[in-house]
Amino acid sequence: MFFLDRTGFFSLVSLFIQCLMAWVSVGFFVGMQRTATPWVRRWMAAFVCLGIGLTAVSVRFLLAHQHMGDVERVGEQTLLTKFFYAAYVGGKCGFYWFLVTGVASLRRGRWLPRDPAWAALPIGLGALLGVVLPTIEAMLLAQLPLLGTGYVYAAQLLRSRPGEPPSGGRRIVATVLGVWALVWLAYAVCVVAVGVFDPAPGTAWSIPLRLNSVVDLVLQVVLATGLVVVVLQEAWRTANEAQNERDRLREQVQKDEQMRAFSGLVSTVAHEINNPLTAILGYAEDLGCADPQVRATAAKVVQEQAERCRGIVHRLSLLGRRVPPPRQVTPVGELLSRVVRGFQPQFARAGVHLVTTGPDTPVWFDVDPTGVEQMLTNLLANALQVSSTGHTVRLAVTTASGMVQFEVADQGPGVPPRHRQRIFEPFWTTKGDGQGTGIGLAVARSLVTAHGGSIEVGDAPLGGAVFRVRLPTCAMPTPTPWPDARGPHATAQNPPAPQGSRRLLVVDDEAVVRATLVRQATQAGWQCREAESGEAALALLAGRAPGADFDAVVCDLRMPGLGGIGLHDRLQQSAPHWLEHMVFVTGDLGSPEAAEFAGRCRAPILTKPFGFGELQQRLPALPVPAVG
Repeated sequence: MFFLDRTGFFSLVSLFIQCLMAWVSVGFFVGMQRTATPWVRRWMAAFVCLGIGLTAVSVRFLLAHQHMGDVERVGEQTLLTKFFYAAYVGGKCGFYWFLVTGVASLRRGRWLPRDPAWAALPIGLGALLGVVLPTIEAMLLAQLPLLGTGYVYAAQLLRSRPGEPPSGGRRIVATVLGVWALVWLAYAVCVVAVGVFDPAPGTAWSIPLRLNSVVDLVLQVVLATGLVVVVLQEAWRTANEAQNERDRLREQVQKDEQMRAFSGLVSTVAHEINNPLTAILGYAEDLGCADPQVRATAAKVVQEQAERCRGIVHRLSLLGRRVPPPRQVTPVGELLSRVVRGFQPQFARAGVHLVTTGPDTPVWFDVDPTGVEQMLTNLLANALQVSSTGHTVRLAVTTASGMVQFEVADQGPGVPPRHRQRIFEPFWTTKGDGQGTGIGLAVARSLVTAHGGSIEVGDAPLGGAVFRVRLPTCAMPTPTPWPDARGPHATAQNPPAPQGSRRLLVVDDEAVVRATLVRQATQAGWQCREAESGEAALALLAGRAPGADFDAVVCDLRMPGLGGIGLHDRLQQSAPHWLEHMVFVTGDLGSPEAAEFAGRCRAPILTKPFGFGELQQRLPALPVPAVG
């Protein structure tokens, strides 16, 4: 089938290009070896086999034209020619085998054993055919069964399945394989026709055989392009699936962390509150005792343990609090004295010395006094807990560059550097079970951050740990006249109403809370009325002016229906004068809705649980309407 006319020369050039493209494809797949999947490696092996086969037949083609008259050296039946033909047919059979096996691996389709060792069978059979068959035309015919079956099956595997997104690369490869199977069927027909009719070289039956290198080149280039597209699309799909899997795992980890945090919170609350609750339940039974002394003792214990529970809830509510803390210009020395006085008995019982150094000059800062006291209490409690008898805990206060610094240093074991970043995380503690909950330092950091300060831990000069807290200072407050008790609306002709005539509306959906507030307010001299919802309160307040029926309103924020926030917004539209006479109470200022409301509400907001004394401090500050 080798000719020296123009067609033969063009076929020879096409064969060389086809051989070159095969090795270029090998180079592409070799470059992907680090991340190659099994099907990519099989396609690389396919083009290696194809490159070997085409190289062999190209060398045979060149030798045939160089030694045209030397039949003994390059004849069809010579040993050298048989060697080239064996390499050619064996390489082509290996190409078919690895190509189809790679498609089957990609699409998880059934195929003969996929072990690469089995490729020796088709390669060996092809090499045997190259030796046995007399002409290259017969070799083309012999390849048809394996090639046609494999290409058609691979094209079927590459078809999109129901619910599967289409793939341009798979469509290209499937089309090329189907067309190539038909082309080789046409080669077979032409080979048979040439063999039966033995036409002259220029007849129509021989032209397709003379152009097979050109046709194979075109199909091979398109096939290689389709395979490259498949590889890139599969790589993108795999990366996308990996990203989705990472997102899923990250979400799962976040959920697990949330569950662990929730479990830690539940464990912390249970650990902290169960002890005082046990005391409350135990002494509650003594409240029905006939002995007045027993009842008085029980009432005192119940009140003390309830205050303890309230403090625990308050500390927990400070974690992650989004509402800015209520601030008050406070003398540093006065706050420091309160904290130290409260701790002196505990230090004395433990045999630990507490040394305090205050600022040289009076200093003020604009803070939440209760919160800062709680922070310093946590630090001193931790220092006392790690100190042994005879140790010294130092509390030093200094000022510099507009900041006041508190240093709490102990002589305990200290904090290892590897723990200094995590020690402020909620529920993380190095203490044993029952010795710590991991919220004290987390609360301290939350408070300090809310005040625009910083907190850090280091090594104390005498061993142990030192905690440094820095908070901004402020100018000394200017004394102001004591406000008129009558309020801004009172005049000489309109004196404030007597305390016993003040009228209070209590709005809360919890009957026991309403009853408690009404009882305490009545004892304090208020006349009270109750409303169990925002809608009921709106009906009582609509169309009335403050002082007509009520002088003040205490309203819960979270209630079914309208709720306290809805009542506030309705009154702001229809009767804004009522908002100056309202106090809102809530058990949750950490929710987004409550935090947003606190940012825009000008009325006082009191956090549950609270004593009536705290509420009463807010109520007299409300303006008193004129009477007359």
